[in-house]
Amino acid sequence: MDIKGLSCARVLYWFEEINKIPRGSGNEKAISDMLYSFAKERGLYVRQDEANNIIIKKPASMGMEAVPPILIQGHMDMVCEKNPDVIHDFEKDPIAVIYDGDFIRADGTTLGADDGIAVAYALAILESNEVVHPELQVLITTDEEVGMGGASVVDCKDITARRVINIDSEDEGVFTVGCAGGMKTTSRIPVKYEPTGQREGAWLTVGGLMGGHSGVDIIKQRANANKLLVRALSTLSEKMDIRVSSMYGGAKDNAIPRDAGCFVALCPGGFEGAAKILRELEATINKEYAMQKETIVLSLRQCDTEEKVFTPESLNRVIAAVMLMPNGVLAMNTELNMPETSNNTGVVKTADEEVIITCAVRSSVISRKYDVYSKIKALTELAGGTCEYKGNYPAWEYKSDSELLKQSEKIFESEYNYKPRVETIHAGLECGLLGEKLPGAEMISIGPDILDIHTPSERADIASIERTWKFILRLLAELR
Repeated sequence: MDIKGLSCARVLYWFEEINKIPRGSGNEKAISDMLYSFAKERGLYVRQDEANNIIIKKPASMGMEAVPPILIQGHMDMVCEKNPDVIHDFEKDPIAVIYDGDFIRADGTTLGADDGIAVAYALAILESNEVVHPELQVLITTDEEVGMGGASVVDCKDITARRVINIDSEDEGVFTVGCAGGMKTTSRIPVKYEPTGQREGAWLTVGGLMGGHSGVDIIKQRANANKLLVRALSTLSEKMDIRVSSMYGGAKDNAIPRDAGCFVALCPGGFEGAAKILRELEATINKEYAMQKETIVLSLRQCDTEEKVFTPESLNRVIAAVMLMPNGVLAMNTELNMPETSNNTGVVKTADEEVIITCAVRSSVISRKYDVYSKIKALTELAGGTCEYKGNYPAWEYKSDSELLKQSEKIFESEYNYKPRVETIHAGLECGLLGEKLPGAEMISIGPDILDIHTPSERADIASIERTWKFILRLLAELR
């Protein structure tokens, strides 16, 4: 697509600029400093807090001074995922934006359009002397992808706007007006070791999975690599004597894990038998997930033997804990036909004397969120471990009488010639936390079409970015 004639050209320019700066969750100081400098260079009010959140204000356009202010909100951090064969250091390397037909994408890594596109929209608006708007207030937060840490601590003392446009949705034509709350749980299962002895070494890996966002995509029933890994280990241990160590799986609790693996110690001559068992299991699993169109691969390759492995008792406890961990959609909202409660068994890793399991719990019902945590905690304790949670964030409750929603729907229909879809989402948005900090605020969440977020297949539709840009400009000019 030729972007030279697009009105959103500056949006794409700023997106490329921020993608030059590594900005994974917890590594946002450089991008925060860039946003601070951007505002200072243009004489705009700006505040950077200790969490590296950024608040920028721009006075109203001439003639718009009497219109109540509007807050544009998004987050600067991104999920850092890459394909196994890609060499990329998310702490240091920039992400090149590739123009591929109608889309922009990265090269084997996440693109960061979630939520870099919000930052790019905000910068394009703030730099312009032509965009018509009331007093504009912009809040760009940190650590959204790992528990909304920035939004949870930001002081909104200098934010007077009570109309919020959050740009952190991935479906054009959809107004998100409510979201689930959530938390991250961490289970620690202690393990003991024994010498490997005279055993053959092999690496067992699970791959070929689609992964996806642990909230938005959880209803798609995609395979979870951590679950499949322990299923494979359980199947092997039922038919032969194995030992295991160095388990790993997944990279982020809020991404459905695509890859997992571990070291397996086999009895001498046991490799071919283990490979045959895994081939049969692979065929069975692919039949089970045929509707999801995933091509799941269970791979076993010979390798050097590690010095120590889990004791059989430790291995049994780890397999049981991961296998029985709640996962996927746990309860549906039958009125809205969408997930109400879910859990994603996102990360499994081995750390010295323990195996750590990290999950992302979500629910639009507060009590059920804590109920899932209680079940995870009880299961962990039965396996001899400990469990805690953090990153607890509230749900955002739908307000059907919102004047902001009514006006936005009217402007959308005028711009697009069809009505937007109004819905709540089974994912965390910072609007829940902002609603507590900005009493009486009315909020909507919008965004262009972004596909396969939180995966290396992430891509954003250029034409949708253009249409959404035009719609945002109309919102700023016409909301009263």
